[in-house]
Amino acid sequence: MGLMYIFISLYNLHNNVKKNVLIRGIDEGTYRRAKSAATARGISVGKAMNEALDRWAKDAGYADLETEFDANLAFVASNWEKLRESRGKAVVVAGGVLRGVFNGYPQARAFASKFRLALAFVVDEPPLEREIEIGPELEV
Repeated sequence: MGLMYIFISLYNLHNNVKKNVLIRGIDEGTYRRAKSAATARGISVGKAMNEALDRWAKDAGYADLETEFDANLAFVASNWEKLRESRGKAVVVAGGVLRGVFNGYPQARAFASKFRLALAFVVDEPPLEREIEIGPELEV
């Protein structure tokens, strides 16, 4: 997995790229009330769900993850030349610093699980082609 692929994936997560999802187990009455409330406010159910999920995540103590995420990305971007010295090895970046270099991705992933938020990836040359995930509605 190349760095460009990681940046594209993380860019999508960080920059509010919309994604269609199916949520199972929603109570029908709850959905009707939410839809009515959204309509009364003049917003879509999707916007209402985004607001509710965002509030829920913040209440659960994950409000500062975005800052840590940005610090990890900034570290990778500003230290890419130094990281390239570990080409073919897996690295873990957490808290805006390099936490470890490993011979394989499984070891890096296991180590990364000790942190609340970490980037774990194999250092490689950025690919010439971009790999972009598309949803099933766009597949041919």
